[in-house]
Amino acid sequence: MKTACLQFCLSALLAVVMAGCGSSTMAGGPTPTPVPTPTPSLVPTFAYVANNFSSSVTMYSVNSNTGVWTPTSPSSVPTVTQPESLVVDPSGKFVFVASLRDLAVGMFKVDPNTGALTPNTPPTVPGPQAEGIAMHPSGKFVYVADEVNDAVAMYTIDTNTGLLAPTTPATVAAGSSPRGVTVHPSGKFAYAVNDIGSISMYSVNTTTGILTPLTPATAFVGGLPFQITVDPTGRFAYVNDATSNRVSQFAVNTATGVLTAISPSVVVSGTDSTSVAAEPSGKFAFVVNRTDNKVSMFKIDQSNGGLTPNTPATVATGATPFYIAIDPSGRFAYVSNENDSTVTIYGLNSQGILNAIGTAPTGTVPSTVAVVAK
Repeated sequence: MKTACLQFCLSALLAVVMAGCGSSTMAGGPTPTPVPTPTPSLVPTFAYVANNFSSSVTMYSVNSNTGVWTPTSPSSVPTVTQPESLVVDPSGKFVFVASLRDLAVGMFKVDPNTGALTPNTPPTVPGPQAEGIAMHPSGKFVYVADEVNDAVAMYTIDTNTGLLAPTTPATVAAGSSPRGVTVHPSGKFAYAVNDIGSISMYSVNTTTGILTPLTPATAFVGGLPFQITVDPTGRFAYVNDATSNRVSQFAVNTATGVLTAISPSVVVSGTDSTSVAAEPSGKFAFVVNRTDNKVSMFKIDQSNGGLTPNTPATVATGATPFYIAIDPSGRFAYVSNENDSTVTIYGLNSQGILNAIGTAPTGTVPSTVAVVAK
């Protein structure tokens, strides 16, 4: 997103966006009503947004019954310069932030009662200029895509303090300018998408966190990928292509981790696709189309992983959407909108259809979103 994001910074400067101000409901719209569910949950949850141009993280409590976000007080915390992505550990105790400009990774502690973030001590650890960061499902390791040095940086997490420490060795080779990194749900494999249109594939040492290239070490996607998403079942993977307006589709060998293109190998999305997400059941997937201001909605074929458009096939977003996150409950989805500095909140029904129910204010040029279930 480094190049693409800069295209929107000028327009973002034309509006004064105050994170934490305003209502979390649709402008001029009614108060959101609860999304029907057989067993409503009132367990408090939290959400975080990395704001690229304001170099901050905005913080929210989430009503698990309605999906609506309420900014914490204060509503944001400063972080590394131009934060592009962030992750939360599985326990919900720590947040880590990757930077496009600083040679550092931000480290925060989470207040278990309010969700507010406090910088750790120290607040950063040396790291690469990066677009992508990923958490191991065990909560013991973090991986950062180093697009300057064509590598993936590897860290262990002190689960008591939340401090990161580089592994030995500290990096593993990737393709040219890796943009995103993802860990397989099993924790046994990891993948990095590279600017040259390839995927670097790795096995994970679940004791040390070290990544080792698989054989073969790469898979081809072409175009300009930003992100790779593995569905929750661990059987299928999807990669956006921002230049060709499509999503590449793969089967995952759950024994070896190797990706193999399915037939057809791609599905058409909207214009300038930047993010793909699958909801927890593994039945539905969603693709953000930045130029179209829409999210494409797909059904996932449970036999081969192929995507087919849902009915309706798209839903509107805010201005210049970039990233989509699915609530861990599978009942809500959240899309960051770069040019109006908001997150659109959607209800997600059992048919895989998104329905907008509100918005939340962010900092300037929001990028990634992380949602925590407690």
